[in-house]
Amino acid sequence: MAAIKASLTKKRRLLRFQVEVKPQDFMNLDSSHPYGVLPGGNRFLSEDSNVATNATHISPNDLLSDECLNHILGFCSGADLGRMVQTCRYFYVAGHQPEHWRDLVLRRQGGTAIATTGPSWKDTFVQLFHAEKYKPHEPMPVRGVYSDYHYRLHSCRSFAIPSSWCSVESGSVDRVPVEDMTTDKFLEEYEKPNQPVVIEGAALSWKAFEKWQDPDYCQQHTTGRSFRATSGAAALSADFTLPAYHNYCKSTHLEEAPLYLFDRTALEPGSHLWKDYMPDLQKSCPYWDVERQNETGHDLFEVLGQGRRPDHTWLIVGPQRSGSVFHIDPNATHAWNAVICGRKRWIFYPPGVAPPGVHPSRDGDEVALPISVGEWLFQFWDEHTKRKKTAPPGQVPLETTTMPGDVVFVPHGWWHLVVNLDELNIAITHNYVGISNLANVLRFLDTKRDQVSGCRDRTESVKPEQLHAEFKDTMMHLHPDWLEEASKEPDWTCNAWQSVSTVKGIKAKIPITGIMRKEAASKDNGANHQSSVMAKAKDRQESGFSFSFL
Repeated sequence: MAAIKASLTKKRRLLRFQVEVKPQDFMNLDSSHPYGVLPGGNRFLSEDSNVATNATHISPNDLLSDECLNHILGFCSGADLGRMVQTCRYFYVAGHQPEHWRDLVLRRQGGTAIATTGPSWKDTFVQLFHAEKYKPHEPMPVRGVYSDYHYRLHSCRSFAIPSSWCSVESGSVDRVPVEDMTTDKFLEEYEKPNQPVVIEGAALSWKAFEKWQDPDYCQQHTTGRSFRATSGAAALSADFTLPAYHNYCKSTHLEEAPLYLFDRTALEPGSHLWKDYMPDLQKSCPYWDVERQNETGHDLFEVLGQGRRPDHTWLIVGPQRSGSVFHIDPNATHAWNAVICGRKRWIFYPPGVAPPGVHPSRDGDEVALPISVGEWLFQFWDEHTKRKKTAPPGQVPLETTTMPGDVVFVPHGWWHLVVNLDELNIAITHNYVGISNLANVLRFLDTKRDQVSGCRDRTESVKPEQLHAEFKDTMMHLHPDWLEEASKEPDWTCNAWQSVSTVKGIKAKIPITGIMRKEAASKDNGANHQSSVMAKAKDRQESGFSFSFL
């Protein structure tokens, strides 16, 4: 029977491999550009007598690049932008970029929670700061604006979601029904070998799965508090009330990299939302039951005490096409992610194998990569597809879709990108130290203290300079056998933190274009555990990301 079941599993896995998504599958955009922009090359096919061959018609982007003009507009106040959009067709388009109005809102709010959101960031700005003048903004399509830059931004906001991604059959990560996943099976076949797995239906029995489908329920039990949301492209993080963030998710004009609610305090032990999932988690997934720590060796940072350990549990909420660009989870920890509402597409790259377009420094402290999910899909999907077919064993990327009620195990050191597929997506994620990654966590805390995250901005937490010593001393007192076993490892047991140039013959990639920019706050703002450093291409056209004719 076991042999038959293994054979069926293998056939199912091969079936999933046959589903291939092509770059053009993302090009059937969800909507046309709201202001009528067309790719730059289309101006030569235009029948509009005022453009193309008419030498008297000069657009601002004929004099300066779109990128330069966009940068200048970033210094404008709301009043300045309001005047600029009235000057010509080009500035009508450029001045309505949602990123400009988003940054104006975030700077004016100054950390105060956003309690009102409109259908666009411009609407939100006027509602918050000039309510007496508010009239809903309705985009007006205009003719004669041709720009690869602005069309590209819109494409990254509205790329098509392949239909195959919405099916569990399109993926290569193991999927195990929760009733078939025992503690021994999970530890021996997935956690110890450091392999991702989807545990199907593991969260279906949780109260959170039943109750959180109704936004009113969550709002009722979070009255009086706000939630932190961030984006790799936003100038600042944002605090939202939950009703305001839900309205934001419904917006028809989201920015290229939408703000992603990633809150570390919403699920604190004893809170109402925590009670909605933790007792049920302990029953459906006993291998993640902290009360069985002496048996499973799970969540060993718990020995430091709740307030003193690094951040570890987050409530995640995001709109369609939001998500996390490629990153490795912090402090060499494993993670699990439970999908409560909506579907997620995951792309995994094994430890030590940098995804295409992702360029980590040798010490891992800096990473250059596209700043939005859409940008990566358009730029690097071809190379990703090739790697799935040609990469040697152990370096092949994996993909999967988690459905509502699924829980995915994310092993330490794996690069992963996540795309939210539905209009509203809610998940819980938890990072932890187990016996299997204890040695690497200790080495990380000892040798990469400048990269340790989740404990700098809380007064009660153990700081990075003391974390290794205190964690080791506490483990020596409570779990000396596990600590002794971990101490026998002479080096990293995971390729993620070895020199990129020495991992199985992989050559280090040096970014040719891109400006490294340190995101110091992202290490400890409690809203985000993505890479601490990200970079955006200096000139995206140099990377072959072009829409000259469409």
